[in-house]
Amino acid sequence: MESSTAPEAAMEVDDGECKSAVNQWSLVKFTGLPPRQRSLHSGIVVGDCLYVFGGYDGSNRVNDFYKFSFKASKWSQINSTSACPSARDRHVMVSQGDRIYIFAGYDGNNRVNDFWQYDTEQEAWSLVDAALGNPPTPRHSHSGVEYDGSMYIFAGYDGNYRSDFHRYHFAQRKWSVLAVKGSVPKARYRTSVVAYKNKMLVVGGHDGAKHLNDFYQFNFDSLEWSLIETTGQVPPPSPRDSHSAAICGDTMYLFGGSTGSARNDLFCFSFEVDQWHEVRPAAGPGQKACVPCPRFCHTCDIYNNSLYVFGGYDGQQRLNDFWQFRLATEVNIDIPCSSLVSDLRSFLNEQKLSDVTFIVEGKPVYAHKLLCMRCSYFRAMFEGQMREAQQKTITINSVSHRVFLVLLEYLYTDEVEIGLDIAMDLFIAADQFGVERLKRLCEKKILVSINVDSAPTILQAANMHIAHGLRQSCMDYILRNFDAVSKTPAFEEMGRSNVELVFEVLKRR
Repeated sequence: MESSTAPEAAMEVDDGECKSAVNQWSLVKFTGLPPRQRSLHSGIVVGDCLYVFGGYDGSNRVNDFYKFSFKASKWSQINSTSACPSARDRHVMVSQGDRIYIFAGYDGNNRVNDFWQYDTEQEAWSLVDAALGNPPTPRHSHSGVEYDGSMYIFAGYDGNYRSDFHRYHFAQRKWSVLAVKGSVPKARYRTSVVAYKNKMLVVGGHDGAKHLNDFYQFNFDSLEWSLIETTGQVPPPSPRDSHSAAICGDTMYLFGGSTGSARNDLFCFSFEVDQWHEVRPAAGPGQKACVPCPRFCHTCDIYNNSLYVFGGYDGQQRLNDFWQFRLATEVNIDIPCSSLVSDLRSFLNEQKLSDVTFIVEGKPVYAHKLLCMRCSYFRAMFEGQMREAQQKTITINSVSHRVFLVLLEYLYTDEVEIGLDIAMDLFIAADQFGVERLKRLCEKKILVSINVDSAPTILQAANMHIAHGLRQSCMDYILRNFDAVSKTPAFEEMGRSNVELVFEVLKRR
């Protein structure tokens, strides 16, 4: 639970005057429902989205999961159909590629050390197989970064304040305790860490007796700790914990935290000159500077040369406001949105410049070999010795005109709207033509349509087209609802057309 207190009144903010300009704070405008008020949560940017998980809402630990799309300026809640991390706060979140990892935390009763991953492409949680090696003890208020294929976990509280340092190697799926050398930071929790080049930086925290503002670096190559000696006239940030830090270019930004009371100061540290500076937000002509209220236990992330702060605790209440600070490194050039997808879509079934015509259900479909070759079936057709390689007109059987157009749209643009009414036929076509990603997208869509009447039909299709995940989901559904499913015409038809599947269902009951 947050232990610091804050002034009775939050800093006055004139919301109506907040403008988005360099070196100015502004409230982020968005659509959708944001996460409710919270602190002690985690946040991380992956691709063009900010992901926020868990935290404490003032009454309970939570495990809700949200995504903010920077491009769409929209919040959306991620509802998982698979097992997911339990409610918790004071955990660590890192990312590697398109996967998010959550480790340890406090669930309201116990400190935990379970390890989860979320695949942002598949939109699914799973427990990480971390049986090898010695994982960190159950703890909370620790810190972590990802560097060069490994996650590094530092410090925290497991019943004692810690300064131990652990590594999880993603490829080897193995934990190890790092044998470090040099000037090791004292035990602490609620510190901030960031990765910069081949180093991890540690700023401040709390050692159980007092706030800290020491500044350390860890060299991943030499496994050596050292205290950073800063230059310049500006002193480092005052001792604090529960602050946040993020890297942009060659600069580290540090915002807020608790010194015994909540803070809203913003500092930057330049690695080029080893100097701290306090960043004072600018105000437009005739305006007051627009600043978030003091807070701690919030999140801070960088996206597109802007610093984003979400939520936290001001000493009296939890927050869910969402702020942007545009950094001075940003170049103000108005760049139009990409038109690549819409331009490619305009070539779909367009006779102009087409170099191949498909005949589907007796209707011509004009296409372009270059784009069709994204599909393994057409690549083999056009590059191989098949007679179609020399033909200008090619007849396509076993697929409807409508489905074939949707398939081509995906090949042209790498995106397509998949309606439930077409998902199964498109799934079969994607398998037939070897478009694996489209096949998986159809599987995902079909999953939501499984019911008593459709499950046997979907199971047969999944079995025929080697869709293991879809097959297992259908099988599980049929086993759970066997009494109802077994009375449907679709189940009877499965008995006539694929008796082995029926035997498998009966055997697994």
